[in-house]
Amino acid sequence: MKSNNTNTNLILFHHHSPLTKSSSAVAAANHHRLLFIFFLSFFTLLFSFSLFSSSIHSTTTSHSLSSPPSSLPPPVLAALLHYTSSSPPNTSMSFSELSTISTIIHSHGPTCNLLIFGLTHESLLWRSINFQGRTVFVDESPYSVSKFEQSNPGVEAYEVVYSTKVSQAWKLLGYYKTRPECRPVQNLLFSDCKLGINDLPNFVYEIDWDVILIDGPRGYASDSPGRMSPIFTSAVLAKSKDFGTKTDVFVHEFGRKIERVYSEEFLCEENLIEVVGDLGHFVVAAAEERESFGNGFCRNSTRLSETFTAVSGGDEEKVGVDDE
Repeated sequence: MKSNNTNTNLILFHHHSPLTKSSSAVAAANHHRLLFIFFLSFFTLLFSFSLFSSSIHSTTTSHSLSSPPSSLPPPVLAALLHYTSSSPPNTSMSFSELSTISTIIHSHGPTCNLLIFGLTHESLLWRSINFQGRTVFVDESPYSVSKFEQSNPGVEAYEVVYSTKVSQAWKLLGYYKTRPECRPVQNLLFSDCKLGINDLPNFVYEIDWDVILIDGPRGYASDSPGRMSPIFTSAVLAKSKDFGTKTDVFVHEFGRKIERVYSEEFLCEENLIEVVGDLGHFVVAAAEERESFGNGFCRNSTRLSETFTAVSGGDEEKVGVDDE
């Protein structure tokens, strides 16, 4: 027989107030939320359009009632799975930067030719946005290219070996001014210019690229390859197209000194349409046959008397552009 227990057991529930979040944590959370909304909105719109197109098509065919509904294209599905499984989104671009690039890609229609320097967290997004066009990636890392190709069958990604370094940026600017092989209009496949990239597949030099995005290679230290060659190469590709055509060229991390000075020297300040966050947007027209600025690329030549600062391991290396 159980005896009655006169002692009362008291259970207390303590309320733990959440730790106050730092302003940086709140900003990061808001950034991730905006990115998720962007991805979700884009793919929802794309899927809705796909279903709408399918329903319109079904009214024009007698046998379509028994056909299954159209599914998302493989590149779009892969991107959707990639971004929804990423927590938090490890992106280097802001919502406004992503939107700006996406809008321009979309404006070129379903047959857009898109060339991208650098494999980043946004790579699948660009491929999915341009899933009906042609998207080609160029990166300095053989491992990254191989892994990206294995994870995404059918993707076009190619390795490039850069011979430049950030510490050489000022010398290369002086060098190109005196070298006829660094002219604005040429076939880079046969070029000996040290700033030009000439070891990519032949078709890269034959396609008229509608949009070029420069988001690589590394350029944060003096021994990094820097983005001097991609900027120069993009300018030549745009200038060498058929007369009357234009190319949208985006330079990410435009706020860094080398990216800004090289962009103004080769993509030209007069072609700078907008700066969104850390993204420079240029619209470069093909050169006229009679157009000539010597070996220069722009009507208004950029002054090269600035000082570059390359940071490596906390040390600063300062080199004047006009130094010998």
